[in-house]
Amino acid sequence: MNIIGLGDAGCNIADSFAQYPQYKIFKINVDTEGEGCYNIPILETAEEYESYDYPKIRSFFKGVKGETLFIIGGSGKISCGSLRILESIKRLPVSILYIQPDLNMLDDTQKKQEKLVRNVIQEYTRSGIFEKVCLVSNDSLDGIIGGAPIIGYFDALNDLLVPTLHMVNFFSNTKAVSGGIPKAKNTHRIYTVGIFDTQKNEEKMFFSLDNSRNKCYIYGVSEDKLKTDKKLMNKIKKQIESKKEENL
Repeated sequence: MNIIGLGDAGCNIADSFAQYPQYKIFKINVDTEGEGCYNIPILETAEEYESYDYPKIRSFFKGVKGETLFIIGGSGKISCGSLRILESIKRLPVSILYIQPDLNMLDDTQKKQEKLVRNVIQEYTRSGIFEKVCLVSNDSLDGIIGGAPIIGYFDALNDLLVPTLHMVNFFSNTKAVSGGIPKAKNTHRIYTVGIFDTQKNEEKMFFSLDNSRNKCYIYGVSEDKLKTDKKLMNKIKKQIESKKEENL
């Protein structure tokens, strides 16, 4: 899978994916250099990033094939250049990972920009231009890990986010011992992920979605436990049954 990070947030998350050999990393940002990096000049406004022509961007992605994840952080002005950049890879099956910043840390202009970018990405996804979009809130990640020091704060959030997404990708491409991940309907294009505390029967989602219509639970269990735990299957059945009350 190709991972394309845009801006500081997107590039930092892309770097976290680099720990896994299954991903090919590309980064688009200001003051960036090296293999797989596309440098953008520092521009003053979001409108300038939106209208910038991104010279040779098609050449940068020449030869890139296959499933692609494009990562956007909603607070940066550079995020407004997303559609111009995505136009250059429209031949690829592209999904979006959208990171919503802590809204309490944004001024009014930044809040309007964040909402605009998030809504536009969702509308393009609903229309089928993008395969799907995964919404993630930094505030939700912070709540799950119980906070983190200022230095290394976003690294701590990414240490939860990226391994979770990687495991979803892993299980999506691995034959299940029991059950399986159903193919998503065309109308199920906007989603989030989370973790499930099986001891407390408690879900911790990475974004609060309105009007959720479907959920998929993935249990990652060691081979030893699969072979020896006689109560595991019934426990899983009871947990899933309890969730049916949510009408999902």
